[in-house]
Amino acid sequence: MANLKKALAHMPPAALVAKAEHVHAQLTAHAADFPAPSPSLAELAQAKDALLVAIADALDGGRRAHQAKRDAYSKLIALLRRTAQYVGNVANGDAQLIINGGFTVRATATPSHLPSAPRNLEARTPDVENAARIEWRGEAKVRLYQVQRSTQDPATGADWTSVAYTSKCKCTITGLEPYRMYWFRVIALNTVGASLPSDVLMARAS
Repeated sequence: MANLKKALAHMPPAALVAKAEHVHAQLTAHAADFPAPSPSLAELAQAKDALLVAIADALDGGRRAHQAKRDAYSKLIALLRRTAQYVGNVANGDAQLIINGGFTVRATATPSHLPSAPRNLEARTPDVENAARIEWRGEAKVRLYQVQRSTQDPATGADWTSVAYTSKCKCTITGLEPYRMYWFRVIALNTVGASLPSDVLMARAS
């Protein structure tokens, strides 16, 4: 799903006028997609023209002219933000509709490689009985971690079973036999695929 990017903050007045003109032209050209702009196109055009006049007056004007320019700028940027909200609501994640409305699509950070294996697994004291709690270090852009458990020493032949999926770098595994030794490993997942398994952690259930 695409997200609308307003990109209005700190935009110079002349650039804001150009942005308003582009949005106005796009909404006019795609009136079928955006039948009831809020604010209206007339309001947007009026505020844009007012800022143009204020910019010209401020070139040779005094404090009052500069304040009028600031006021006109604030009004236009507020109208454009409302327009962006309207376009975003109508587009509902459709990238082409966002563009048709005169705005740009926010870039999304997507991973380009498999994640690294989780590292530094440590056993912690769980808050509940018959459980084990583990923590580890991960990396950015990891959506999910898969926690696997074995009841056998991997050195002699493990029987890995997935016991949890979590978005955090910690997990409490419940339903274990008290005081029994278990082995755990964690696999990181992102949109590209799965990492290699982490090093194995041996932990005793509480």
